[in-house]
Amino acid sequence: MPYITREDGERFVIPSYRDVLSAKQKSVLKRDILTLSQSYGEYITLQRKNPTQYEVTFSTDTGYLLGESIWQFFKKPLDMIYCEAIPNTSEAILVIVKSGSVYLDGRFPVETIPEELVIFLTQQNNFEIYVYGDVPISQEPQEGKFAFETSSIKSFTVLEQPIFPTLPLYKIYQLQLVDQVLKAQGIGVFPTKQLVLALFVIGLGWLAWSYFSQPAPEVVEAPPEINPFQNYNTLLMSPAPDEVIHQIVNKINVMFTMPGWIPLRFDYIAGSLSVAVRSEGGLTQDLFKWAEEHEAGVSIKPEGMFVNLAIKTTNRPLPKQIYPITQVIGRFVDNLSYVYQGNRLQLSDVASKGVYSQVNVRLAVNNVTPSVLDLIGKQFQGLPFVLQNVSLTIDTGILSGTITFEALGS
Repeated sequence: MPYITREDGERFVIPSYRDVLSAKQKSVLKRDILTLSQSYGEYITLQRKNPTQYEVTFSTDTGYLLGESIWQFFKKPLDMIYCEAIPNTSEAILVIVKSGSVYLDGRFPVETIPEELVIFLTQQNNFEIYVYGDVPISQEPQEGKFAFETSSIKSFTVLEQPIFPTLPLYKIYQLQLVDQVLKAQGIGVFPTKQLVLALFVIGLGWLAWSYFSQPAPEVVEAPPEINPFQNYNTLLMSPAPDEVIHQIVNKINVMFTMPGWIPLRFDYIAGSLSVAVRSEGGLTQDLFKWAEEHEAGVSIKPEGMFVNLAIKTTNRPLPKQIYPITQVIGRFVDNLSYVYQGNRLQLSDVASKGVYSQVNVRLAVNNVTPSVLDLIGKQFQGLPFVLQNVSLTIDTGILSGTITFEALGS
């Protein structure tokens, strides 16, 4: 359900999409908002995040944002977790804020809430935690409940009263029609005053320029000829995504040979694979020895131990042809459907790069084995994709996470 209706009839919405958009050109901002609203809903909220960015949320329903309203009530801590048991149900309201933005909000079965929190065990956190009622979160370790490390908790508060039944209605978090919000923010409205002022300044400038003698014309050398496809060619001469993913799978299998240590998370970017590991009775000297034997490095960070491995691949040859971007993505969707079904892709808008176009793509991977991951990687073969990063968690040999890449075409 994309919203929760309170007893007084007020509706609190879980938006279908959140994003941060550039505020530099309001015409581009308006275009991006209208485009996204066609996919994610005609009701939005819009707040300026900083001088160069707006934070925007989209929904198909009217009401007030759930996560942001609760975050506002607690005076917007940088990192926050709020969990409130819903009376006479086995569900609870959960809101997670990371780095000043709502990461997750909604109504969840109580037994699934630890699954939403476990990812933060491998990160450095400073959560302000608020709980009410019988929820599966505790300050100290308890059987059947989730508990963070002490270093990840800034404060832990058990509330005497629930927040949701009396949560204030904040006007800034009320979802309204796109056109109404854009007009209120002065986005897409013809700037009459600014135009008159600009014409006045231009007129003064022209009079000043006419008053003084014109300088001698400068000799301008013609710029050297540039191949319009140079950037396209450069991007596609990077390592092939299918080869990179195959090498990552090989490294994942190798990680299971660590004596007394297990891998928790794999993060690949720019030829390097960082693996968060945890001791299962093994010593650090065992880990260092294993890493040396496998040409790997070991680093110790505040959030734990990491093994760093190089992913060795070769660059692709110069591309000989460019294909329509819609055909490129369609081909990949068809390939993927044979080995990994379901709606797994999240696409950005098509971005024009002159002679070619680019689409950012995120592929969600859930509960797969390394061999299935390798099979998914093979579906990239021969397609004009550029791999950006791979982020995976692993539990008893089962992988979940995302593969992010760029699709290029005409």
